[in-house]
Amino acid sequence: MFKLEIKTGGAAFRDDSRTDRHDEPVLDPDATEVRRILKDVSDKLAAGHTDGSVMDVNGNKVGRWSYE
Repeated sequence: MFKLEIKTGGAAFRDDSRTDRHDEPVLDPDATEVRRILKDVSDKLAAGHTDGSVMDVNGNKVGRWSYE
């Protein structure tokens, strides 16, 4: 089983060039950070790892993954 959890509430997942009606940055519609994280997990799987923390580009722990 493969499990992956990513909490997307942080700034790394927002698009600062777009705001909602409350003038807050919206979720990045291109999912740039999610795609970067998926590539990182994929690279770790290829290197033989079976679990790990998910870190955003700002160095924050935003989740966990495992492969059993």
